Amino acid sequence: MKFSQSIIIMLAILAAATVVSAQTVSIDQLKQMSEKSAGNLTTYTYTRSANSDFIFTNASLKTEFDAYKATKGQVDLVNKSGWWSSNLTDEESRNILNWEGYFVGSSEYWKQGQNWTKFPVNDTARMMQNYNEIPGEVNLLKYSNLKIVGSEKFQGEDTYKLVGSPFEFICKGICGLQLLSAYIESPLPMPEKLKNGTLEFNTTSLENNSHTVLTAWVSKDKYLLKRLDINSSLTVTPKILNISSPDFKIVSTLNESTVYDNFGSHLNIVLPKEAQGPYSPIKGTDWRWAVFGSIRP
Repeated sequence: MKFSQSIIIMLAILAAATVVSAQTVSIDQLKQMSEKSAGNLTTYTYTRSANSDFIFTNASLKTEFDAYKATKGQVDLVNKSGWWSSNLTDEESRNILNWEGYFVGSSEYWKQGQNWTKFPVNDTARMMQNYNEIPGEVNLLKYSNLKIVGSEKFQGEDTYKLVGSPFEFICKGICGLQLLSAYIESPLPMPEKLKNGTLEFNTTSLENNSHTVLTAWVSKDKYLLKRLDINSSLTVTPKILNISSPDFKIVSTLNESTVYDNFGSHLNIVLPKEAQGPYSPIKGTDWRWAVFGSIRP
């Protein structure tokens, strides 16, 4: 009886030591282990939701554009294939843009509306990097000032919860994408310097009028990124853009959440029959697909 009690006590002590060890992992160690896990992936799926809101005001108008984008995808690094599907909804008009993409058999296929376009791929490794999102997301965490703020259960799994903001050069990139996205829907004319790529921001003013927060959940057992939320806001005026213009203000907010799941599961990414031709080149592509709901370079 005493022997059994001793074993129980020892097991309790070991369990407690394990908990303490898990709780005291440093943010640098967690980043390193997440990067290592991201490099050993085979398959996974993901879902993403993103809301973007733009408010435009000047002396004579005040208008707003609000949109929602839902994306889901699959990545198979073993068979070098991938798939994603997105719907972008204009909340006011209820107009919906539908896009879909496949990377199968060394070719990429995009669907816009009911039309399919085939793109030959010369660099398969580079294309898989485009479809394999997680290493890029882990790099985003790597180049951010983050703190472990606690532990949470996510989808029944124990995770570390991290909160912080990206380094300055990444924040500038996020602001640039938000600005471009805002002007696509803006009733205000786009500055010529922005069109030709020569626009130089007032860095101090931009930093004072923008804010980006990352929240991440990383599994405790395999250090896999399970969820990443990005919340970003930006206010733009002629002074911030260093341009001479009648007074105006653009306020932009982006809230994006991505969940990664089914790591190592069996996936069967097959190109639909209707995607096998005939093909038509994509024309009149809406730029919002290039910039909305994604901050990745």
